[in-house]
Amino acid sequence: MAHLVTCVYCGKRFDRDKLPFQAVSARRYAHIECFKQEEAKQKKIEQDKENLEAYIMKLFGETYINARVRKQINTFIQEYDYTYSGIHKALTYFFEVKGNSIDKANGGIGIVPYVYKDAYNYYYSIWLANQKNEYVKPEDFVIPVREVHIPVPQRKVRQRKLFTFLDEEVEDE
Repeated sequence: MAHLVTCVYCGKRFDRDKLPFQAVSARRYAHIECFKQEEAKQKKIEQDKENLEAYIMKLFGETYINARVRKQINTFIQEYDYTYSGIHKALTYFFEVKGNSIDKANGGIGIVPYVYKDAYNYYYSIWLANQKNEYVKPEDFVIPVREVHIPVPQRKVRQRKLFTFLDEEVEDE
């Protein structure tokens, strides 16, 4: 008798008698590989959350995350689909890269939706530059020497028109 079940994470059906599986709950199963990937993803999310909270505490000089900031973080994640690392990078971009004052924040992180896209573009351009220059060695780069000859400027002497009274007398006649 085949025990066909559906993997919770990838959605594919498999026979739990023939393939190794992990029981997620009482009646839900997953492939071992899918379970390990999901577990690793959850650990990364938790690590990102801890890093964000540590950064916010350091930024505001607090020993805890107040309810307002925690509510803002939850709102950004649920409504805007931001990530913990994205919020962290947006705050780093706004306060450290751009050099904005922490005093204007009033103890909150409400600036994140306004700078998130700019921070994304900033870090994406850094990533692109790193990818482009990954195999370039700085010592192999030789700056081409280009000689430019600038001619000596020639002084143009304007000849002044000579003025004589004789020309006027001739015209008057």
